[in-house]
Amino acid sequence: MKESRSCNYDLELYRKVREGVSMQQVVEYFGLKVNKKGWCTCPFHADKKPSLKVYPNGKGYYCFSCGAGGDLIKFAAQYQNVSNYEAAKGLAAAFQIPIQEPVTYREKREAALTRKRRQELSVFQRRAKMWLMVYRSLLCEAIREQGEHFWEGLGSLTYVDYLLDCLEQCPEKVYADKKVVKKIGEVERRVIGWYSSTGGYRAISG
Repeated sequence: MKESRSCNYDLELYRKVREGVSMQQVVEYFGLKVNKKGWCTCPFHADKKPSLKVYPNGKGYYCFSCGAGGDLIKFAAQYQNVSNYEAAKGLAAAFQIPIQEPVTYREKREAALTRKRRQELSVFQRRAKMWLMVYRSLLCEAIREQGEHFWEGLGSLTYVDYLLDCLEQCPEKVYADKKVVKKIGEVERRVIGWYSSTGGYRAISG
């Protein structure tokens, strides 16, 4: 009887999660960006360009490079390296889906912390990309004009391109690396100083 009740609860949990959350919402919850055509970079292999297709209407996902596929619960389970059951409970807590079994305070707290981290990561990624793109533009201009910042342009452009690529492919790792975060802060100050020295600085908002 216990096994029967547990099985029935699992099925009810999975049904409610599948009905209450879309595949794209789950993918974006874990920090991945889905383009307008429903593609994103696959987190299950070293994906250089979007090869994972996110299907609408509960049809799940499939990576055309590594073959990973399934529904939204399997995606969450594989991404977090947990069981389908734990993944479903986590999604229910994160998206506030009412289920028969009470969600514990710990699960609610962890879901809230995850949302907060995702929001912080999104703000960091957007702002860092903005400052790096502005700096890259200045470096390219300095190289073309062969002026006083010519050597800075040659020495820094490749690293800036590398950081921009990392922000696109693995923003979590960039945000977790204190040295890289510090470097991006230095880029922001360098851009402000660059504009100030030429008398052309104006506020840049993210």
